[in-house]
Amino acid sequence: MQRTIEKITTLVFAFAIFSLSSGCKTTEQPIAQINTLPIIASIDLINVVDDKVKVEIKVNNLDADTLSYYLPKIVPGTYQNNSYGKYVEDFKAYDALGNPLYAKKFGDNRWKINNASKLSKITYWVNDTFDSETTHDVFSPTGSNILKDKNFILNLYAFIGYFDGMKENKYNLFIKHPESLKASTSLEKNIIKNAEANPASDKIDFFSFDRYAEVADHPIMYSNAENTVTFTVNGINVLLSVYSNNSTHKAERLMPQIERVIRAQKNFLGNINSTQKYSILLYLSSSKSNDARGFGALEHNTSTVVVLPESLSYDRLNKSLTDVVSHEFFHIVTPLTIHSKEIRDFDYNTPKMSKHLWLYEGTTEYFSLLFQISQGLISKEDFFERIYEKIEASKAFDNTMSFTTMSKNILKDPYRKNYRNVYEKGALISMCIDIIMREKSNGSYGILDLIKSLSTTYGIDVPFDDDELIKTIEKVSYPEISAFLQQHVVGNTPIDYEFYLKKAGVKYGIRNIPSSYFIFEQQPFVTGLEATKEVIFTSDTPFNSFLKGLGVTQGDVLLSINKKKYKLKNIYDLFGDSNKWKIGDQITFKIKRNDEIIILKSKVIEPTVEKIIIELNPNASEQQKIVLKKWIND
Repeated sequence: MQRTIEKITTLVFAFAIFSLSSGCKTTEQPIAQINTLPIIASIDLINVVDDKVKVEIKVNNLDADTLSYYLPKIVPGTYQNNSYGKYVEDFKAYDALGNPLYAKKFGDNRWKINNASKLSKITYWVNDTFDSETTHDVFSPTGSNILKDKNFILNLYAFIGYFDGMKENKYNLFIKHPESLKASTSLEKNIIKNAEANPASDKIDFFSFDRYAEVADHPIMYSNAENTVTFTVNGINVLLSVYSNNSTHKAERLMPQIERVIRAQKNFLGNINSTQKYSILLYLSSSKSNDARGFGALEHNTSTVVVLPESLSYDRLNKSLTDVVSHEFFHIVTPLTIHSKEIRDFDYNTPKMSKHLWLYEGTTEYFSLLFQISQGLISKEDFFERIYEKIEASKAFDNTMSFTTMSKNILKDPYRKNYRNVYEKGALISMCIDIIMREKSNGSYGILDLIKSLSTTYGIDVPFDDDELIKTIEKVSYPEISAFLQQHVVGNTPIDYEFYLKKAGVKYGIRNIPSSYFIFEQQPFVTGLEATKEVIFTSDTPFNSFLKGLGVTQGDVLLSINKKKYKLKNIYDLFGDSNKWKIGDQITFKIKRNDEIIILKSKVIEPTVEKIIIELNPNASEQQKIVLKKWIND
């Protein structure tokens, strides 16, 4: 996506003043002719003031009366309004002689400039998001960090905006940085001409972009270059750059597992080859109140920004990286290669969302599981356990909500609160499609083959029409796939997972698993309230058979059992005391429910918890065995 500029005749650095362009014509109305000269942007990472950096945008020779400049409200890959203009301060506009022009802010993300025909440059200061996360909802990997002389996370859309009608203009970006910090990015650094006349040029990085969408798609992390490694996997040049403030983790030690994962992913994808370079920018947070606390990642075409806790052990960090990178890397296929017109021509301030989050996030999440079993990284038992976890997690959301309707309206309620289901039911949708295709083709074709066909039909520069996608899928797969999508994705019919898993010779059912009285698999059924010192029944796991039979409900306050009182200070006695109970003994609970005292009596029974079991059927038919073998490479 990057092109090196071969010839630049003059570069004069008095930082933030770069003379490369001489003409841009635009108005606030749709324009007939797009400017061919680049917009010049500069970011100063040396002269940091009050944890803010200065940005300058240069244009000139405009023939508009007024012109608006925007920072994005939302960017691709995120599904919430972040309004990055809220972190911009001291916005000013100037003519070529340095005289100020009238500029006024409208809303969070727009500045209107009068006498735009005289406009030469705008300047403003940008604050970061990492150190103020208690005051906003910007997810850390989608935000920014300014840590003078140590680390800068530059999701460029948080620093550089666009002029109305000029998103297709080329951009030249100059970043002035401390000599001790180096840029980690998938971007190609361009050569600055006349470096001999400008000894400061080694402190200035120069990048070029064909359009604003490329600016928004290329994050850069500045940090100590010693904590970076590069390696090649199946034709992809991979960069792993790690910021660890306390030097707890080193890129070199993390590299072997990352290399193993990406190699397996490339083997899984086969001839799908949409990138030759990929960068993993890993920021390890202290998790303190003034540091990032939203852990996860954001995908880009050729990179991902990952934020995780620095306190993780090496093994846990490796596991987290495996899960995160597995998901984000597969985004090079969906939606970064296969996407709708809404994504290709993304509107950063009045977005029109696509209907097909099940494809973008669901298929990606499913691939992140499927490749691990097909490439031998996890066992069948682990794979089925993760499928089970997704089925269980999906129950927390509205199972009758149309996925296409949710996707189209994901930025508003009630759909927004169901967003997380794209990683749960979304992945299960792809699983069912995979199994159907394996059954119909006697094991020969699966969902990966479907994605390969869609990659051929569409591509980075050939978006699909939202309303036509399912028809196209039917043409390159089977009518049964279209029927499934219409019923369970467009429609609101819940999916019968037992029905589809059975096609692959997999049993799906409920089994009673032994439980302790007050805890199951490290998940307690009670917790202590610090404010009232009370013991309350609350759990993410359904209560066991004993508590259900006794009549306990979530939110009940436990006062005593057989006249022994329980408070926060002796909550752990519950576990020891219950171990002494004998089956058949009479038990009496005294609880408080909605300020009413209630006595619950029962006999002690062996507690069990109902758990969904997904396992191979030893009596599977030959057809089912074929589907299973091709599905998970068994």
